[in-house]
Amino acid sequence: MSNDNIILFPPDRIKNPESTGKTDNDLFKKRVEKQQTKAFIEDSVDQISLDLIKKFVDMACKTQQESFTKDFSLLVDMMRGLLSRDFGLNHPAQRLADKMVVLDQNSRGQTIARLDYSKVLEFKSKHLKKPLSKEVSEELDDLSKGSNIFEPDVDLDE
Repeated sequence: MSNDNIILFPPDRIKNPESTGKTDNDLFKKRVEKQQTKAFIEDSVDQISLDLIKKFVDMACKTQQESFTKDFSLLVDMMRGLLSRDFGLNHPAQRLADKMVVLDQNSRGQTIARLDYSKVLEFKSKHLKKPLSKEVSEELDDLSKGSNIFEPDVDLDE
């Protein structure tokens, strides 16, 4: 907090230190620090999000569609949760990640993330009238077991 705009009263000028309410001052400093951290996180997420939007536009993604907006909103909020956790703050997105992501070790001893969507989604729909295609059935089966999409293709230790 050395670069903030708060100037504290010089402690050597305090005549009666017992009446300063030092605990209130410490609480105030912590509250200001938390607000500044949240502002930093929001600014960082905004910058990253703008960069991502530009990349999606360059890739000719259909950024005007409602489905893109929904998916992108979830992505942005998960980034907010990631940065909040890194700075020691709580965010609801962290609970979602904790609930559905399982860390395992692969055969080379590397940590891999396995996403288990079945912990937050129900895959059987009462509204399906047609049988699912073979590809969709296999994909749902893979998702219900947890996806290994974050396993690296190369050995990162080499």
